[in-house]
Amino acid sequence: MTPGKVRMFLSFGYDKTIVESPLVKKEIFVVDDEFAESEIPEDICGRDFSVVGLDSASKMFSAIANGRLPAMIFLDADLPDTDGFEALELLKNNPLTKNVPVVMVTAKHDQASALKALSSGAVDYVARPYLLLMLPSRVGLHLKIEQQRQTIRKQKSVIKEQNYKLSQCRAFLDQAVNDRTGQMSSLQSAILQTVSDLATWRDGVIQNSSQRHYQLSVFLEALYERGIALEGREAAVDRDIILQSARLHDIGKLAIEESILNKPGRLTPEEFEVVKKHALLGVDMLDRVENSQDIYQFLRYAKVFAGTHHERWDGAGYPHGLKGTQIPMAGRVMAIADVYDGLTRSSPWKKPFSHDLAVRKIVNGKGLQFDPVLVDVFSDIAHAFNPANAQMVGSC
Repeated sequence: MTPGKVRMFLSFGYDKTIVESPLVKKEIFVVDDEFAESEIPEDICGRDFSVVGLDSASKMFSAIANGRLPAMIFLDADLPDTDGFEALELLKNNPLTKNVPVVMVTAKHDQASALKALSSGAVDYVARPYLLLMLPSRVGLHLKIEQQRQTIRKQKSVIKEQNYKLSQCRAFLDQAVNDRTGQMSSLQSAILQTVSDLATWRDGVIQNSSQRHYQLSVFLEALYERGIALEGREAAVDRDIILQSARLHDIGKLAIEESILNKPGRLTPEEFEVVKKHALLGVDMLDRVENSQDIYQFLRYAKVFAGTHHERWDGAGYPHGLKGTQIPMAGRVMAIADVYDGLTRSSPWKKPFSHDLAVRKIVNGKGLQFDPVLVDVFSDIAHAFNPANAQMVGSC
């Protein structure tokens, strides 16, 4: 076959509406120079097929180039104008004919020829003396197989298209969820800040919430670096939730009378008992919120912070008198952070302590009021709590 004819075949197109029309009788090409078309019975493969005899590869390629795409091809391995295997390679390398079943026809009966035919892309091979006898059965078998393959290809195409549409839909939904989550997170943060501020304002105290948030985040970071987790093997991603929920540790003060919270002088024993109730009142408030809507992880931490931040390491705290490791780690951490915050801010009953004095008081409470391990961690990073040294990054 000339190079020009090869180039023509590799680049040709055809009218698919003609070839694939159900009104057109499907053709089966028998490309073999030893079989004249007149020797092949017209109805050898039934009324649905027309068997066309071609004596060269050039005629086969010309017929295909002119729009006659066969349903199947029987291809002689030894053609006068080209090697049959070369023609097979061209058929299989062309997108138009790569799926057309090709059966190689060979005069040889050796295994090597059969393997070469199958490995080159042929679906089967037959020996020339038996070609006409085997033609109907081979056509029926391989066209059925090709029909099944076409069905699979169409299904794969449909699945691919559906997967693409699903991926597009998923991307859209993910973006919508992310946008909505961001909005809800901002709203949640604003609500938490408002509730937290209400509790502190009723306490007669104006606090720097950004500074308090920063100090607790430094404390938590130091704990994580030392392998100390608030709860089991919590993931680092929980830190934001913990910091959010920590804001609600004094939410129970919303239920305490302002006259007691804002009393300038020392509280009476009875008044102090009322103040002590704010820990359990805070847990009760959060329980009611949790039971009235979807469970949020930050509420779980918030209840721990609210209910245990006044417990003491020696068991002399309230509301449950928990001792040592009976106190949840979150409560032990908040106990130190809350005391430092309380000592260093102004209130109706006292002036603020200096940073150094507040640190000394916490260190003096090691093993008594506070977890000794946490006090050591706090001592290592206490300089970051000093407003003069803290590098504030935004606000909470």
